[in-house]
Amino acid sequence: MEQFRNDVRHWLAEHCPEAMRTKGTEEDWVWGGRNATFSHPDAEVWLDNMGSKGWTCPTWPREYGGGGLTREENSVLQDELARINARSPLLSFGISMLGPVLLEFGSEAQKREHLPKIVRGEIRWCQGYSEPGSAGARGTVSRDQVQTLRACRRVQCRTAMNT
Repeated sequence: MEQFRNDVRHWLAEHCPEAMRTKGTEEDWVWGGRNATFSHPDAEVWLDNMGSKGWTCPTWPREYGGGGLTREENSVLQDELARINARSPLLSFGISMLGPVLLEFGSEAQKREHLPKIVRGEIRWCQGYSEPGSAGARGTVSRDQVQTLRACRRVQCRTAMNT
């Protein structure tokens, strides 16, 4: 494991921009997506570097774009990221909510289509809730609400819907 730790340290020294070795503020968070915004050019570099390595999702399988790390290797990676005070390159509901569900229950086609894009921050996901009998319940959605939902998907749910 010491060799892995040394490899991680060397990689981070080369690939984590100095500007990304600070806590940052909420405005600095990177959510990814087709229209991702970056408060600093190095934030995009950091996301590209970590996404290319699969380390935005270090324990996900390599065949789906993840890092393929064991728990022990991930622990070393997290220790080394903390040691240099590196901020997270990507915050994503795709990583925390959708990806684990796809890994467990998704078809092979779904995994290959969506997981690599989540890892690289190329797509952004959100989650909606509905209650039986409400306007969002299946079968009771109005035409206007369907159009709103489609528009929301097109802009990657960047704005909250008030229905």
